[in-house]
Amino acid sequence: MTDSSIRTRTYGQALNEALDLAMGRDESVFLLGEDIGEMGGDFGVTRGLWTKYGAERVRDTPLSEAAIVGATVGAAMVGMRPVAEIMFADFLGECYDQLVNNAAKMHYMFDGQFKASIVVRTACGGGFGGGPHHSQSVEGWFLNVPGLVIVAPATPLMPRGC
Repeated sequence: MTDSSIRTRTYGQALNEALDLAMGRDESVFLLGEDIGEMGGDFGVTRGLWTKYGAERVRDTPLSEAAIVGATVGAAMVGMRPVAEIMFADFLGECYDQLVNNAAKMHYMFDGQFKASIVVRTACGGGFGGGPHHSQSVEGWFLNVPGLVIVAPATPLMPRGC
């Protein structure tokens, strides 16, 4: 039995809708990551956003997770609202220093003058046959880091009108 007030969609569709809503509401929100522009990302999460918002707000980056997260930290320090896509959680190790020693500590290091309000979005876990470098669940690496908040959706369902 389904609730008629709930729309059914995939995680990718729900993420795309959420990103579109955030970008539509706030011009300081922008996306950066590998192949997220015209291609729409590996899982189609950013499909259509490059066309709607342009290359300034949906930025394709080189293959460098550390640079992607480092750029998001710097952008957040000057008031932007960046959303970084790291294709697979397995590659968060490449940007661990940027997340743990920069983003998470920014507020404390500068006595509240700066903060790094960033979103790092990634795919984690198995289930699609991605192999040893595309299927790990690495959330535990970050769960005990002060200043980081880990969010994982339980379902892509959301009430109508959200």
